[in-house]
Amino acid sequence: MKKKIYLLVFCCVTLLCSGCQGNITRDIRHAGFSMGDKFICSKFYPADKEDTNYEKIKYFIGSHIITDDGKIYELSLGQKFSNDENCREAKTPLVVKAIYDNKIVKGIDNKYYYLIASNDVVAYSLVPLTDNSYQIYDLLLKDESVIKVITANSSTGLYYVLKNDGNVYGYTISQANYNTPPAITSVTVVYNKNDYGSLIVDFNYAGETLNTFIKTEDKVYRMKITNSEKCNKYADVKCEFKMLEDEIFNKYKDVIISYNGNTLITNYEQMFNVAS
Repeated sequence: MKKKIYLLVFCCVTLLCSGCQGNITRDIRHAGFSMGDKFICSKFYPADKEDTNYEKIKYFIGSHIITDDGKIYELSLGQKFSNDENCREAKTPLVVKAIYDNKIVKGIDNKYYYLIASNDVVAYSLVPLTDNSYQIYDLLLKDESVIKVITANSSTGLYYVLKNDGNVYGYTISQANYNTPPAITSVTVVYNKNDYGSLIVDFNYAGETLNTFIKTEDKVYRMKITNSEKCNKYADVKCEFKMLEDEIFNKYKDVIISYNGNTLITNYEQMFNVAS
C-alpha cells in the first residue's frame, strides 16, 4: 500500500514538473524564441534547488563554453562526445580572463591564445608576435580591466570593449601607414551602465539585429523590432530596432542558465534559438 502511495506522489510531482516546464517553454517561445535541441552537460545543471556548486556559464559560443572561473569546455551540439554529453572539459591548463571575437582569449598569464583550431593553428596555442593581428589583440586586451571585445566594424577599425567598470566602450584603431603601428585614436562610451540600472556584465553586438543584447547584473536588454507587424508585411517598410528590456529573463532568472544573443539554455536542458 505504501509503495502505491509513493508511486502516486512521484507521478504527481513528475506531472507537475512537466507542466511547469511546458508553461516556461510556452512563455519563452512567446517571447520570440524557437525550440532547439536538448543540451546535455551535467556540469552546468544544479542537482536540486539547494545546489549552488555546479559550474556557471560565462560565455556560451558555438564551439566552447567558458565558465565564470575561466575554465574551458568543448562543445558538440549535434553528435555527442563519448561521455554521452554535448560537452567535455578541454585538455588544456589555459584559464581565460578575457575574450576577443569568440576566437582569441587572454589567459591569467596575460598571454594571448587561439581558442579555435584552423588549418595552420592549434587550439589553445600561443598567439605569436608574427600574427598579423597581434598588435590589435594587444591594444585591446592588455588593459587589465578589459573583459570582452567584439569587432563592431572592421572597415573603420571600430571595436566594442566591455570593462569591469560595467561600461561598454567604442575603441577606434587607426594606422597611418604600413610603416607605423596601429594605435587607439578615440574612445567613447557606447553602452553606459547608468542607462541600464547596474553594471553591464556581458553583451553581444551584431548591429541592428535580434542577436544584439546587453546583460546587466539583474536584467537582459535585447534588440527588438518595434514595428514587426508592418515591416514583416510590407516590402517597402524598414524594420525599426530598439534595445528593450526582456521580462522573460527576469521572470525565469532561476531557470535560464545561459544566453548569448542567439541561444538560450534552461536548467531543464532545453535550448532555444532567437526566432528570425
